[in-house]
Order: sequence, then structure tokens, then C-alpha cells
Amino acid sequence: MNKKGLRNPAITKALTSSEGQKLGFTVLKVALIGTAFGIAYYKLFMGFKPVPTDTRYEPSNISDTQAKARAEAIYTALLGFGANYPTVENNLSGLNHNAFIKIINAFGERRSSTLSKLTLVEWLQDQFNEAEIAKLRFLIKGFF
Repeated sequence: MNKKGLRNPAITKALTSSEGQKLGFTVLKVALIGTAFGIAYYKLFMGFKPVPTDTRYEPSNISDTQAKARAEAIYTALLGFGANYPTVENNLSGLNHNAFIKIINAFGERRSSTLSKLTLVEWLQDQFNEAEIAKLRFLIKGFF
């Protein structure tokens, strides 16, 4: 004889009673609130981590101010309806490996129109098709 379900009548009665159902909803609420706080904590305190410069490559060929300016120009080109590929390509041209890292760090994580936070590399992969990404790979090797 193979019985399905709970075999202990005390547990069955506890789970089907109104007190048992209230307890179940309370546990569910606590779990949902805990999950929401965990996600919020991660996003606030464990979000973007700056990329360290790579000592195997030569030092950056742009200053911090230039990196910030280029990051802002790229963000403006990516934001809104349709990305402006020529502006992005122009701002990424002539950079060495560590200069691109400076721009990634200056860009940080920014909100898209869908309100999700993306890094520069995630934005580029999201906004451009494979042919455009291939051109960017040619400009900046090792990031796409």
C-alpha cells in the first residue's frame, strides 16, 4: 500500500488549520522581505567594482579628466532611442588597454531606459549588433 501525502495526522491538521495557514503566510512574507533587502544591499554596497589597471600593458594614454569626458560622451550617445555608433567609435578610437579601463571605471554603472544598471561593456553589447561589436573588438581587444 503506497499512500501519498503527509502521513502524520498532527502535521496535516496543523498545516490545514487557519493558524497553520497564517504561519505559512508569515514565513512567506519574511522570506520575500529578506530577499528584497538582500538584493537592495547587494545593489547598494556590492555594485560596481572598479577594474584594476593591467600592469602587463603600458600606462593609460589619457588622463582621468579625459576618461570622464569620454565616458559622458559615450553615455549620451547610448542613452535614448537608438545608439549613436559613430560617436561611440570616435570616443574609443586611439585608446590603449589601460585607457579603456579608465573609461570603464569613469562610466561605472549607469541606468538604462529600462532602469537596470549596466556597465559600459554591458551597454555596448546590449546596444550594438554583432558587426558593430566586431569593429569595437578591433579597436579595443580583450573586452568584448
